[in-house]
Formats: sequence, structure tokens, C-alpha cells
Amino acid sequence: MLNSSKTLNTDYQTRMPSQWLRMSQIATTAERRARSYITKDGKIRHIKARPARIGLLPLGESTIWDKVRQGSFPQPYRLSDRITAWKSEDIQNWLDAIQ
Repeated sequence: MLNSSKTLNTDYQTRMPSQWLRMSQIATTAERRARSYITKDGKIRHIKARPARIGLLPLGESTIWDKVRQGSFPQPYRLSDRITAWKSEDIQNWLDAIQ
């Protein structure tokens, strides 16, 4: 009997392109301090702190998504229901085209 997890893992790796980039690797975001506030309906909301992040591009997440909708940035691939990523070569081709 074959080890099914090893077989699936090997099959998955052979079908995957060389490298995928997630939004957290592409976008640059500013630092966000922790804060709390009271909503209109009286609930207390706590916003967690987030450190600054330097991505590949000097663009924020919303700017990148706006460019995807406009068609001026490569379309991402849905790897699963909750994972969206770009091929690194698509990003590199886009960078070469705009320079």
C-alpha cells in the first residue's frame, strides 16, 4: 500500500509553478496601533496592532486590488477557497512592462 500523503504531496509539488506570491509578500502596509472604540450599537471593538510590512511593491493592498479590477495588474489565481496568489513571473513581467 502506498503512503497516500506522500503521493499527494509529490503530485501537488509537480503541478505547482516555481513560486507563488501572496498579497502579504507583494503589498506594503503602514504600522497600525492597537485601539478600541464603541460602535453605534454600544459594542466595544478592539483593533489589534500590526507592524509595518515592506512588500515587493510600494503599493497597498487596496491599490493592488483596484488595479486588478481595472485590468492594469495581473489577475491572481485561486489556489483554494481561501488562498489567492500570483505567479512570481507574472509580477516580474508586469514590472518589466511598466518600466
